Amino acid sequence: MSRIIYEMLPQTNLTSPKPSRDMVAIASIGALAVAGLFDIATGKSLSMTENSPTAVLYLLRALDLYTSPLTLVCVAFAMFLWFWGSKYLLICVDIILALALIALLNNLAGLIVSIFDPKVKPGYLLLSASLVYLENIAVFVAFYWRFDHKWQKRISMGEKIHPAVMFPQNSISSELMVGWRPSFIDYLFLSFNTASTFGPTLPIPLRASVHIGMMTQVSIAMAVLIMIAARAIGLIA
Repeated sequence: MSRIIYEMLPQTNLTSPKPSRDMVAIASIGALAVAGLFDIATGKSLSMTENSPTAVLYLLRALDLYTSPLTLVCVAFAMFLWFWGSKYLLICVDIILALALIALLNNLAGLIVSIFDPKVKPGYLLLSASLVYLENIAVFVAFYWRFDHKWQKRISMGEKIHPAVMFPQNSISSELMVGWRPSFIDYLFLSFNTASTFGPTLPIPLRASVHIGMMTQVSIAMAVLIMIAARAIGLIA
């Protein structure tokens, strides 16, 4: 009798469903971890760039000394929240993004200060510029995912709204594209192209948050590739 009653009960009331985990989310959080490692490497490279660092550089390095480890600690905590399907994951990601952007801009400022030193070591300056360029790509992979994925999720569920980033797949009217969402590679492709070509290419930004992020990324990329890298190459020559 008890077995019959058990089978008649709704199974959803007996076991709690496992939280769904977005693999693009954990990959984007991993990109922030990579950005943190690039930031630490940039700090070490910048410390060897100048023969006689100025007070400004010492201040920037002191700020970077605490930002990078804190970012990596927050990344580890975000991975824990992702594993348990916590609703606070996005809040943690926002904090990590803020720290990562501070660290990125701090490194950019350090590079700009370094180019005015006539005795700067060009090899380390070029290395630092390359690391900041890679850090720029890694940070904005997570940025674009953060501000676009919620719209893509709603679109894949059939809601009639436009995303923050219009990928070609969003405009294809085909049954094969029903339920499509951008993968990590799509956001990496967007970030790499934005940093390399100084603007949007195939994916089109549609919302203000992505417009602001893209302008910021392009500004950083232009400073690195045009001003600093050119200076370092000129010193080597």
